[in-house]
Amino acid sequence: MSNRERVLVIDEISDTAEVLQAVLEPRGLAVNRVRRFDPSRYATIDSRPTIVVFDAESSGTESLATANATTWGGWTNIPQVIIGTVKGSDSDTGKPTAGTARRHYLQKPFQYSELIQAIELLIASQPPQVK
Repeated sequence: MSNRERVLVIDEISDTAEVLQAVLEPRGLAVNRVRRFDPSRYATIDSRPTIVVFDAESSGTESLATANATTWGGWTNIPQVIIGTVKGSDSDTGKPTAGTARRHYLQKPFQYSELIQAIELLIASQPPQVK
């Protein structure tokens, strides 16, 4: 994992980000946490995360779980780990499809080892980034 790989955690509660920082940062990933999704904050390609993790039940993130390409704009190819009881459509299986992000769903309660494994699998499936 390179220094360019970043995990963005969108959650009002910091526990998830703190655990991910403790486990993933020594492995070379940067973990950032925000309370609310603001795509303008990550408008450039260089500032976009490699993976987005969010709690679908947190205030301000409910719409992300059902977001379409219009909502996400240029974020449609960024893999997501969605925590909570929200499920995508039948065609949204977490497998890559043209024009959609890969999504991995974790039901609550979840184990942090499941979350870390999901992140690592999504990162491993990413094409190499051009420097």
